[in-house]
Amino acid sequence: MNEALLARYDASLRGLARKDRLRTLAPRAGLDFSSNDYLGLAASKRLGDAVAAAIARGTPVGATGSRLLRGNAPEHEALEADAAAFFGAERALFFGSGYIANFALLTALPQKGDLLVLDELAHASMHEGAQAGRAQFVVAKHNDVDAVDEAITRWRAEGGMGRVWIGVESLYSMDGDRAPMESLVALADRHEAFLVVDEAHATGVWGPDGRGLAAAFEGRDNIIALHT
Repeated sequence: MNEALLARYDASLRGLARKDRLRTLAPRAGLDFSSNDYLGLAASKRLGDAVAAAIARGTPVGATGSRLLRGNAPEHEALEADAAAFFGAERALFFGSGYIANFALLTALPQKGDLLVLDELAHASMHEGAQAGRAQFVVAKHNDVDAVDEAITRWRAEGGMGRVWIGVESLYSMDGDRAPMESLVALADRHEAFLVVDEAHATGVWGPDGRGLAAAFEGRDNIIALHT
């Protein structure tokens, strides 16, 4: 790094320090109230033992490539079968993270000529998937079923002929409020729409046996739920 860049870097650090915004990396300590490890699985002995046993019996440590090429393993298929049975879904598909799953869902399923209506506070992964996808998308006021209905009705009146998709979270992590699931399902039925529900913050915490806030509706042919 040359002297000019070093000086700018030092000045930036001093500026952050003055504003009490300078952050440094530190080892984990104390109780965890800030991560996504809601269920404490990262330090679970049961989970660690299962990983060790899988490695001992020859399960590859890395994916080695996409599942379509060489990355598929019996454990993936067993997980998908178990998840589908547990959540009451017709089928389940495993992704490496909830972020990638949301992005993949909204770039692969809604097609050109379709409409995607997203709650304005839905996770960034859903908004990025919408922006990168093929379908036209609009943002509706948070937890306002009437606003979603109006967006769909207006799109149909303007000549929209494709499929309608509605994207929400069941439990919004930043505000802690819940989506009006019954009203959203009724709306999806009325418009013959698909409802994509991100259950990332509800799975394992809410619903029967931790199945989430949309558990009563899983298995319907117009509901797609994401669990992490």
